[in-house]
Amino acid sequence: MMHIDREEPVGNVEAEEMDGDLKEDTPLGDIPLYRHRFLGMVRQKAYIFDGDGNYYNKDWDFAEPKENEFCWYHVELPKINQKLPLFAQSLIDILCPPLKLQDILSLVSNGPLCSHVNGALVFRVNSPGPPTSNYTFRLAARVTENSVITVSLGRVPRLGFSPTSKSLLSEIPSVETYSSGGPPSHNGGDQKEGSGFVIREHVLEFLLTMNHSEEADNPVPESVSNLVVHIIDTHVDHLQDVTTKLEMELDSVELELDKGKIPM
Repeated sequence: MMHIDREEPVGNVEAEEMDGDLKEDTPLGDIPLYRHRFLGMVRQKAYIFDGDGNYYNKDWDFAEPKENEFCWYHVELPKINQKLPLFAQSLIDILCPPLKLQDILSLVSNGPLCSHVNGALVFRVNSPGPPTSNYTFRLAARVTENSVITVSLGRVPRLGFSPTSKSLLSEIPSVETYSSGGPPSHNGGDQKEGSGFVIREHVLEFLLTMNHSEEADNPVPESVSNLVVHIIDTHVDHLQDVTTKLEMELDSVELELDKGKIPM
């Protein structure tokens, strides 16, 4: 379950003070973690899956799951202007133990990675740019036979699941019916009409633009491999959403320029 502490955010001034405290001759073991201020901005979610299409919130305890069960631990780092060592410190506090320093470095370092680290498959992708930018992305994952640990920069939409394994995309759609001279008949809401599900124009517009539904209605994974595919697929959707919105904004600016409404 998501755990959010009500702590004060770490500002840039405080970050500079932290860096100033870390002198070159400071022993590694004496470096302060400042976790009491930074961790309040980190979000944690943990789930356990039974392998039969059911999942539950679980404690952040890294307990060994039973046979056929597997776990997912997800960390959302805040999109604030901080250096990588501070992000690494927060992961150390959250994930150690059981992870070792090499595991932490593989999850938080810059650049792409796909490697075998301490008995686990680790992959990492990220884009250059400041953490506060809407166009800076980070995703890292550590995969074992019965657990997945992921780290993302900021919130990734639609990571959740539908307990009923039903999605709007799996429904049989129908359109609104119009009476002569009257308003469309849909009885207030997306109700079943005839043999299909009434889908409205704005929903169709969203689906045609984004190619996925607005809700976290993903099917519950029944294996670790299904979970990894879900994680990657959701992040790709997020990247496509951001790219699509940017293209729409650029098209709007271009249209305004053509109309002469924006001074050069």
